[in-house]
Amino acid sequence: MIDAHLYDQINWPCDLSDTVIERLKQIAVLKQGIDALEITKRYQNVPGVYYILSGSAGLCFSTQNMHHMSGGVIGRGDWVGALTIYKDYQLFAVAEEVNPISMIYFPRKKVRELAEEVPEIHKWLLHCATKSHSLWMQAYLTSIHEKEQKTVYVLLELAARQNMSTSNVARIDVSQSQLSTITGISRPRLNEVLKNLEKKKGIKTRRGRVVISDFDVLYNCISPMNLMLKDPSDTLMSQLTSE
Repeated sequence: MIDAHLYDQINWPCDLSDTVIERLKQIAVLKQGIDALEITKRYQNVPGVYYILSGSAGLCFSTQNMHHMSGGVIGRGDWVGALTIYKDYQLFAVAEEVNPISMIYFPRKKVRELAEEVPEIHKWLLHCATKSHSLWMQAYLTSIHEKEQKTVYVLLELAARQNMSTSNVARIDVSQSQLSTITGISRPRLNEVLKNLEKKKGIKTRRGRVVISDFDVLYNCISPMNLMLKDPSDTLMSQLTSE
């Protein structure tokens, strides 16, 4: 049984009737940790729809020979899995959990059964899938850019899923090893990128931590990128402005 207050934290992707929300609550299960997605353990279909309540992680999808990887950041407020409810995609992801993940899980079989009974469930799935599609398509667009831009984008995505401090500084508890996996950049090259960003006074690095000291420096780094689908600076600016 999920505590009622956790449902209040869900940002539903569209307007839904009270009846549909209550029916979804009846099949929901609380999950902890990124491995609950199952695709971090073996090749398989995502077993349902997940809503990320808290935390953040990098998910890098791999081919079976592990020669090619691409991925992005998921975290608080994201929906995962709706795209595969009616389609079998054999997926495997290498995950780096940056902050402990907590999720509400809607099992695939029960979602499909509920959709047969309540057609409005298809509206929910469509909007969940649209949000998820934007996240992953932007991650793919980002992958074609230079190392510094990719790194900055990931840092801003992680920062957008954390609470900003009133001093306009974001502390991201992420190691260089984790960043290397999420960005797909080797440790030596990533170290060069981080040192260059420090010279620009955009960040400060500590052991297992990156502190963003000047958001404008980082925004300038990603300004040439195509961010038409998802721009983390929009989220960050709204958070910082509201404080």
